[in-house]
Amino acid sequence: MFAADSRLDNLADIAATAGVSSRSGEAACIRAIFEQRGDAGLAQLLGVFAIAHWDEVGRTLTLARDCTGGRALFYHAGKDFVAFASHLGTLLALPDVPSELDERLLANFLALNHRERDVTFYRGVCRVPSRTVVRIAPGRVDQRHYWSPRLDAPPPYARDEDYVARGRELMDSAVARVLRDMPRAAICVSGGFDSSAMAATAARLGLAELDCYCGVPPPGFYRSVRSHRYLDESDKVRALECMHPALRLKLVTPQVAHPMQADPARFFQTVMPMPCRNLDNLGWFSGIRDTLVQDGHRVALMGVMGNLTFSWDGRFCLSALASQGRWLELARQARALARSAGGSLPRTLVGQGLAPLLPPGLHRAFQRLRGRAPDDISRFSLLNPDVVESLDLRRQWREDGFDPTYSTRGTSAQLRAHQIFDQLQISRDQLAMEGDNLETRDPYSDRELIEFSLTIPETLFLRDGVPRWYARQLFADRLPREILDETRKGEQAPNWFESLNARRPLIEGEVERLEASRLAGRLLDLPRLKRLITDWPHDARDAEDHMTAYRLALDRAVHVGQFIRWVERGNE
Repeated sequence: MFAADSRLDNLADIAATAGVSSRSGEAACIRAIFEQRGDAGLAQLLGVFAIAHWDEVGRTLTLARDCTGGRALFYHAGKDFVAFASHLGTLLALPDVPSELDERLLANFLALNHRERDVTFYRGVCRVPSRTVVRIAPGRVDQRHYWSPRLDAPPPYARDEDYVARGRELMDSAVARVLRDMPRAAICVSGGFDSSAMAATAARLGLAELDCYCGVPPPGFYRSVRSHRYLDESDKVRALECMHPALRLKLVTPQVAHPMQADPARFFQTVMPMPCRNLDNLGWFSGIRDTLVQDGHRVALMGVMGNLTFSWDGRFCLSALASQGRWLELARQARALARSAGGSLPRTLVGQGLAPLLPPGLHRAFQRLRGRAPDDISRFSLLNPDVVESLDLRRQWREDGFDPTYSTRGTSAQLRAHQIFDQLQISRDQLAMEGDNLETRDPYSDRELIEFSLTIPETLFLRDGVPRWYARQLFADRLPREILDETRKGEQAPNWFESLNARRPLIEGEVERLEASRLAGRLLDLPRLKRLITDWPHDARDAEDHMTAYRLALDRAVHVGQFIRWVERGNE
């Protein structure tokens, strides 16, 4: 028996290799290549997929998922049976599948330690991680990667222009692949490089009618923003539309509080039975998604992986030069970076040249010298400090390689490969399961594009104090100057306080109910939560000074508490 949920980018090649007709369909071709070549056959598949294969003779169930987790897959290995499903809610609906919550997973979620792989919030219910094959036989469950990127590959080119030319080829082919079966496409676009370059490339290819959707604040909306951020992206996307008339731009102003935020049970029931990482972004992007669906779209293009591939910021540039012994170039680039960032040369050399090369122990000591507590999560989390101690979470964080300060360490290829293929499995699950209503496709998740991006020298991503230098060269043939010359980032969900403030009565009423829950009362720092409610900001300007505490810590803690109560009530 065999089942597959897939969208292959190289169906013809797989069919030819397996010796079957591509007209037999993707499932038949995947089955043939897997039965002939096993894990090596899975490694040849480009695109997104989740598969299940039952070997009656060997009494073995094999489950596998694509390299970036574009399709979800969960399973439960019970005493006398195994159940699996591509949606977590479907699996949990089976009467013999447990729904007991895992306290440790919830604690790590509140701490933003997202380095888990196969475990979910439910004990005994596992996910198949991205780029992983799981084999289940009587009394045994084994898993391993069926493919890994080569991080020590030699640089493929010597000239900058060759990297730019190859990047443009791969960008064109990746966008063509996600558009190949779409006569009319929806693109979620912003003023940043990733989505705008994706839309511009689609317009240049001329393969589909293109509707572009951009979230913007309402007229007259004002908020002070940090110097490296900007509030409204409409001017940039209008410049993009002028450059590419094939793009039909639609500006969307999301609701103050989306129903998925105001009624979390609706989110747990209809989207996924687990909490969302950033509730403010959920509200903002759900409003845009609603407009897409109302306009008749069932697939949306997004540039989720762009920041980790072509528009990487080059934060390891100085440490890469140091490790290569290129001291003169290191000094030159450090001076340029210090000037552009407004910092001192010694601080820049130490922070971005030396610190990433330190081993974990020395790096933690370095953080302490800089006045940072390496394990302090209190600025962005309302996880109860007693739980951190009782579950010995600090030791686990060190073993996991989780750094609550989010400092740059290691090498660019190592960090990006981990984040592209392994980090945030929860977010991959969410995007995949939301596909029941609106499938998302990301050309930057194209594996050939990713593999090439990991070979680009770090010194191309940051040059002369300009971050994302490679992306500026790469997309110079398709983006307007309003986007190419921008060094700031757009503010995501700029209406976060208005949304939170609209839900204040709900949040205040939730505290007593959270106290009545044994698990929520144990995990959450309820005294601090109550103080934040008592000291609620007077207005949006006041809220900016306490953004981390309210936008991240409070909103996420209440959402997790609501999830716990929803499970305890029996998912009613």
